[in-house]
Amino acid sequence: MDLLRDQKQTPGFAEVLKMSWPASLAMLNTTVIKFVDGLMVSYLGHSEFSAQYASGMLAFAPEAFAMGLLLVVNTYVSQNFGAGRHRRSGQYAWAGIFLALGFATLIVPLVALARPIFSALNHSEQLQGLEVMYFRYMILAAFLTLPSRVLEQFFFGIHRPRIVLTISLIANAFNVLANYALIFGRFGLPAMGLEGAAIGSVSAWTLQLVILLVVFVSPRVHRTFGTLFVRSVRRRHCAELLRIGWPAGVQLCNDVLCWGLFTVVLVGTFFGKVHMAATTVAMRYLGLSFMPALGIGIATTALVGRYIGAGRLDLARKRVHQALLVAMIYMGLCGLAFWMFRYPMVRFLLENVPSTLAAETRAQEIAATVDIAVKIMLCAAVFQLFDAVGIVYIGALRGAGDVLWPMAVTAILSWGIILGGGYMMVIHLPWLTSIGPWITASAYVMVLGIFMARRFESGAWRRINLLGRARKVQPTPVADPIAGMPELAATEEPQSPEERAAGMGEPDLR
Repeated sequence: MDLLRDQKQTPGFAEVLKMSWPASLAMLNTTVIKFVDGLMVSYLGHSEFSAQYASGMLAFAPEAFAMGLLLVVNTYVSQNFGAGRHRRSGQYAWAGIFLALGFATLIVPLVALARPIFSALNHSEQLQGLEVMYFRYMILAAFLTLPSRVLEQFFFGIHRPRIVLTISLIANAFNVLANYALIFGRFGLPAMGLEGAAIGSVSAWTLQLVILLVVFVSPRVHRTFGTLFVRSVRRRHCAELLRIGWPAGVQLCNDVLCWGLFTVVLVGTFFGKVHMAATTVAMRYLGLSFMPALGIGIATTALVGRYIGAGRLDLARKRVHQALLVAMIYMGLCGLAFWMFRYPMVRFLLENVPSTLAAETRAQEIAATVDIAVKIMLCAAVFQLFDAVGIVYIGALRGAGDVLWPMAVTAILSWGIILGGGYMMVIHLPWLTSIGPWITASAYVMVLGIFMARRFESGAWRRINLLGRARKVQPTPVADPIAGMPELAATEEPQSPEERAAGMGEPDLR
């Protein structure tokens, strides 16, 4: 609490909040839309509700590698932004876009493997059909979502999170309208059920990418960051993103895969559709706490990268601690809500859902699902503060380029505790049902947060120098190159002959 009373810290907290609230709202906005989509799909029945979540999560697993890797676009953009190398920030964004399209091309063949993948899970034929259909749409959508993530990281890296928030609000509002029309057959459109939800989401992602690209190449952004110079993309920039980004990609892919296997196998396969529905309900609410905190983590990456680029490692560390306090307050409140309001929150998603079951049977199914889901919500309440710690410190380490150690620790802990520990619970303590695996999953989140905190506080990240040059100290405030925000001054790095030949020799208008 001393930090809150220290007058010298007020500007720091103001900066953290200025970066965090748009990023958090952008993440929350996306989560709320998924929540609303899930709510609309839940009116189609248990099968559609479970199929959307399970197939969507498994489809995200291969895409997650690319998405995690491309998060380091924020690292390179923010560090070069802090160092005053603004044109270089634009170059890394284009390199990320090229890599995004390449990764999307690589995962397309999974469309043909959808049927064998879901057949191996031994779900019912009806559920498999729904899962295969939704999975295919989500895989093809990678051509839209991956380039969009790169552009979002660019705007986060140059400290323009409000651009991302505004565009996400527009796209997600369209998504709600399109899904409502296509799922239930409104405004003269056919009722397409779960497939309508998939088409609506793909249409919204298309709109989002188009708007992001328009802003990215706009004259105002181009004047400072040279974003119209596609030909200036360097192979070495792509190689740097791959070299630093692959551990982050493996980490995110592994995380998504482990949680997917946890949900589909340890919960769904071993304990059936009621337990899987209860887990799905809890996961919907977990997104409302996790995703805004992830926005704070993304803001932390941008802040750490900017101050490292400017040579102010001391300020980078302070911003991390301030962001941590913000995240812990938010997720602590979420944990309190999960504990106090778990029954009405769970019933909200389960009651009044159309069903072909007899009234008495339906009531018994809801009661059984509620009984399981509220216990899962208690598990979630316990680990919220630890989750905040892990998210912020992982974002901080990524901003410094320290990605290999978090990847290794995450892989070991997730397979050892989430899946290994969860399987042991299933085998040796079956009377706990799906709550057994959830106990080990909660332990994983808590242990991971402690490990990430120890890593950052050890100071190992201070030895990493992605820019490959001496860091400047005590920069002088100058005008923001775009909108008048205080900027950290640094001399633009001399351009190479190749860059000047590619058109990068235009003056950097400040």
